[in-house]
Amino acid sequence: MKKDHIQELKGFLIQKFLIILVFIAGSEALINLLYNRVVYPWLSTTMQINFFMPEITTGESFATLGKGILWILGHGIAAAIPYGLGRELAEFSDKWAGKYIVNQLMNQTAKMSGLEQKIYFLSVVVVSVLLVLGLLIPYILAAIGFSKLVAQRVAELEQIEKEKREEYEKRRNLLLSDVAHDLKTPMTTVTGYASALVDGKVEEENQQQEYLQVIYNKSMQMSGLITLLFEYVKLDSEGFKLKKSKSDIPEILRESVAALYTDFEKKDMEIEIDIPEVSIYSVVDRIQFQRAITNLLNNAIKHNPPGTKTGITMKVNGDIIEIRVCDNGVLIPPETAKYVFDPFVMGDESRNSRGGSGLGLSIVQKIISMHGGTIQLQQDLQGEFKKAFVINMKIELEEEKNGISV
Repeated sequence: MKKDHIQELKGFLIQKFLIILVFIAGSEALINLLYNRVVYPWLSTTMQINFFMPEITTGESFATLGKGILWILGHGIAAAIPYGLGRELAEFSDKWAGKYIVNQLMNQTAKMSGLEQKIYFLSVVVVSVLLVLGLLIPYILAAIGFSKLVAQRVAELEQIEKEKREEYEKRRNLLLSDVAHDLKTPMTTVTGYASALVDGKVEEENQQQEYLQVIYNKSMQMSGLITLLFEYVKLDSEGFKLKKSKSDIPEILRESVAALYTDFEKKDMEIEIDIPEVSIYSVVDRIQFQRAITNLLNNAIKHNPPGTKTGITMKVNGDIIEIRVCDNGVLIPPETAKYVFDPFVMGDESRNSRGGSGLGLSIVQKIISMHGGTIQLQQDLQGEFKKAFVINMKIELEEEKNGISV
């Protein structure tokens, strides 16, 4: 069972256990009230069994009944063993049960014959056992109910985990299928152009250079896809851990923009920057966090037409950092927007014509999630920007090593 399910189960168990305790306390109070007001008076008047009646407060019934039963059993055993040991056992039973119980039982049987005493004691034991069982009913019901609730919840979590595994396998197979598709297309082009060159079908030098350039471009496209796929799989692997350190978030944002400034210029795209001039520190994996920001900026460059206006902003609301990468370019269709952070979700036209892999935003979502933050797509915005990818992340001031804050 995964950690999140274990934590959820712990919370569930604590909640239900508290409810069970309330149920037991309420049931025990009602049973004691019933015993003290109805059952005990009836036993006292009808069967002359009243060793647990006077001076016994609500809540002491269980102990009183138990002591009465063990006193009778102790004396019964004492009568069957040698005199010395039997007398010591009888004295111990008297001392342990208490003066009140002993006096009550002795007074009740003082004028009885031996046979009457045995019948009386047997009746007391039977009635006391039934009363004890009555007092145990809330505990028995609570144990049965609690075990059923736990079993039901565990079964639900196992079913959820099973469905997630099946969904993961389905998505993994789809991922492999899409990887094969995105590799096969440029590979087919490379193979065809290379074959034409090898067979001497392209004689003009300029055309040969064009073919070589296409081969180079397609090779770089495949290399980029493999690199992105490697990053995605690495982030998704169980043993991967972020290497967090105290970092200046505005500086990371400015460095990310600077690294892609030439790319913005090539597409004649303007980028508006609204980042605090002061240093704002948080504990992040600098390399991975910068990769997430770079992927969002690259996404804006690749999937918008030339001349699109883009922007990157950062605000601090209390202990929450809000980062927005926005543009006034092409909106993402609603049916695609719902799954935009899934791998290879871009739409066939976008993937084929613009050279995208559909992994960039998936990597962003994983990185931000591993930092305890969230990212969402907002569209149809008012103002100069139509859409924005919005990151919200809590400021962390302490670095963790092996789960311990330092």
